[in-house]
Amino acid sequence: MRLTILLLAGCLAAPIPVLAQSAVGKAVVDGKTVTLFDDGTWKYADVTSSAATVGCTDITPGVQFCNGSLGWKPSPEASPEINAAYRIDARHYAQYLIEDLGSDDGITADFMRQVVLDNAKMATGNTAEVVDVQPAKLGRLTGDTVIYKVALNGVDVVFANAVFVEPKRVMQIMTYAIGNEYTPQHAGYQADLLTNTKLAE
Repeated sequence: MRLTILLLAGCLAAPIPVLAQSAVGKAVVDGKTVTLFDDGTWKYADVTSSAATVGCTDITPGVQFCNGSLGWKPSPEASPEINAAYRIDARHYAQYLIEDLGSDDGITADFMRQVVLDNAKMATGNTAEVVDVQPAKLGRLTGDTVIYKVALNGVDVVFANAVFVEPKRVMQIMTYAIGNEYTPQHAGYQADLLTNTKLAE
């Protein structure tokens, strides 16, 4: 069941085939730590930056998740479109999908909301039920969190998918849970995920 849910999440997340770089590891070059990315590039890890604190992981060159003591554990990405995936228990999961397309390419918040729902239907064969659309904040950015539920082989899954559209980047930062309602616990996990996601300035 867990693999099926992870695969579903991968299918639901992937709106367009252009990907941002994903961090794949760390190395030491001339005594300095560097972050390695899946496209073969690297950058020096800025150990003096306020975002480069203990417990922070590079998702892409400009995005970090500072998990600290929140309890999220890395899990395998269900598809190559997902930059990073996490789980906190058998019911709650999180993932990042960051793409190098944005408003300069004609991508809008309305377009992304529709893509999220269209992908849910395409992946499951069922129409997603929108529970709510709430404003979302990520550092200096504002966006929307689309909260929806969709059935997968008779199992309800609730998504809280925060979408941020910038000129050259679209970010989906989401949590999802097995169940048929958006619980206060799930809402708390989504809020923690956004609060602890740091953007390079």
